Amino acid sequence: MLVSGWRVLIVEDDPTVSYVHRELIKRSGRFRVVDIVDSGELALASLKRSQPELVILDLQLAGMNGLRLLRTLRGLDHPAEVIAVTASASPDVVRRVVQLGVIDYLVKPFEPERLEQALGLFLRRMAALKHGRFEQTQIDAYTSSGRAAPRWLPKGLAVGPLREVRGTLSDGLATSAEEIAGRLEISRVTARRYLEYLVTVGEARVELHSAGPGRPRKLYRRAGGVNSIT
Repeated sequence: MLVSGWRVLIVEDDPTVSYVHRELIKRSGRFRVVDIVDSGELALASLKRSQPELVILDLQLAGMNGLRLLRTLRGLDHPAEVIAVTASASPDVVRRVVQLGVIDYLVKPFEPERLEQALGLFLRRMAALKHGRFEQTQIDAYTSSGRAAPRWLPKGLAVGPLREVRGTLSDGLATSAEEIAGRLEISRVTARRYLEYLVTVGEARVELHSAGPGRPRKLYRRAGGVNSIT
């Protein structure tokens, strides 16, 4: 790894989306974007030139689409890890892409925290590779099958407050960010950030409740049957 961070190639034909990806990656401080391209053909050229360690790949590209590019990349035995980004949630597409070895699959539109989670998964896999000989725990971390492995949190979130916010949630009664902020004596904005993170990782559910004109109120409850790992 270079001092300046893990090298990332963004393959995305929507300039707005690629900009969001780039800014989020820059904000993390652990990665650097070495190139942004909008087609599979340009991505192949960039892979040889920039040698990225991580590719954020839009599957729905004109010309050579992302799935074909992914097959080509694997055929070349390129070592880059891949995070797939797409609007398709087709089980057949998901199966084929996962079989080609992506480390994560994000369906558009998604919250920025979800991409941060995917980047954290990459960091966890790379950390596992530092071991001279894999034990089962390191293999679990690299293959993402270790349920007890620590989850990387987005910047600005901490384990202690996350546990406190999680502890206020109930399977039954839904509650608002304002109510949780009051109980824990934190700001409403902070409470909402933790709640939205829990929704992103599947530990909480959000419901919209309308009480007349104006924006609906967001209420949160614990997602049933989910065991937390942070």
